[in-house]
Amino acid sequence: MGEVRYPNETREYRDARDALLKDEQELIDKVKSVATKRRQLPPGGQLKEDYVFEWANDGKVGEKVKFSALFGDKPTLLLYSFMFGPSWDHPCPSCTSLVDGFDRTSYQVTRHAAFVAIAKAPADRINAWAKQRGWSQIALVSGLGSTYQADYKCQGDSDDMQWPVMHVFMRRNAEIFHFWGTELSANHLDTVWAYWNLMDFTPEGRPDISTPPQTFRSEFLEKHYVD
Repeated sequence: MGEVRYPNETREYRDARDALLKDEQELIDKVKSVATKRRQLPPGGQLKEDYVFEWANDGKVGEKVKFSALFGDKPTLLLYSFMFGPSWDHPCPSCTSLVDGFDRTSYQVTRHAAFVAIAKAPADRINAWAKQRGWSQIALVSGLGSTYQADYKCQGDSDDMQWPVMHVFMRRNAEIFHFWGTELSANHLDTVWAYWNLMDFTPEGRPDISTPPQTFRSEFLEKHYVD
């Protein structure tokens, strides 16, 4: 394939774009390199206990489900803990933005790995929020009554001080091990967050805002989480 040229572009533009292309390739290579190193991690700690959650999806809200059952027939489980505590009026807007995207890609991911979103709010409130957002594909559970979020660093000193954390667990010979978890304090899921990545393609770049635009506010978050 020859040099890419678009209608009416200048030599100045093409030279600058070709230079940027080299940076983009280096970024892709780095992402692949980090992913390779991640796959080479040794097994983490064995699952502390077979936690019991409650389903929050339509048709089975409140039904008990063990952690081990979340795998289904898959060897790997991605478990995203989003910020929605028992006393919250609304979940975190940023977590909601992420789960908006996760819901639509869930059917693709679950061809290869189990994918579940968990929150500390009661199952019926998670289900009600899912209906409001139009979430219909991703598996949802409530961790209310479980120590999972506390044990795996998805919350602070109380059930209402929730943190956004993605964990990955693997099942080997009927035993479950922790494989990987987000441990960065900022932009920890940036690579899978559609909103920010799409805005990066624009000439204006990412808006100078802390969360993606939303049609709601989380008063609990605003009141209790101080920068």
